[in-house]
Amino acid sequence: MIGVAGVVSSYAQNVYSVNVVGYISMKLTNQFSLIANQLDNGAGNLITNMFTAMPGGTVVYKFNGSTYDSLTFNTGPLGWQPPALRQMALGPGDGCFVKKPTTASEINLTFVGEVLQGDLVNPVAAGVDIYSAMVPQAGGITTVHNYQPSVNDVIYRWNGMSYDQKTRKGPPINNWQPAGEPEVNVGEAIFIVSPAVKNWTRTFNVN
Repeated sequence: MIGVAGVVSSYAQNVYSVNVVGYISMKLTNQFSLIANQLDNGAGNLITNMFTAMPGGTVVYKFNGSTYDSLTFNTGPLGWQPPALRQMALGPGDGCFVKKPTTASEINLTFVGEVLQGDLVNPVAAGVDIYSAMVPQAGGITTVHNYQPSVNDVIYRWNGMSYDQKTRKGPPINNWQPAGEPEVNVGEAIFIVSPAVKNWTRTFNVN
């Protein structure tokens, strides 16, 4: 289960907003969870410093376009392994799978960072990859997050056990099938299969 985020503080000089800091709290109870980072922690968004106090045996899988790179947390001095992947990052608009060890009933995650504002661009490649909305807001992928699908785009949402799939159909349907716009939750990442390169753009301002 993924729980919600909020704006915890904003920093301003006079009446001009400088930035807004938010947090996202997630309680992961499934063996695998497909999660997003939608905040910029200002330190490179490295998995090793975002995923803290993990149960031993927690594995983070990041899709690289064809397979998964993985980091496993070991308690004690070893920490995240292998060392060669400790620079793996999870920036806003990105996502990864988290595998909960069988010895843990749940994993509690809290991400803290700046809420991105202004004109945001998340590049979408042709083919399959993991993406997320770049801001922590729940809602329709187009009506709220302004994702403009191509014909034959496919969205896969992980439900904890398998994928729920929707495909964007062209004429004469010109809609999603099965019917209904895909929605995304705060802290949720999705797979997008796109037939073409595009930019997922969004203009967002807190104030």
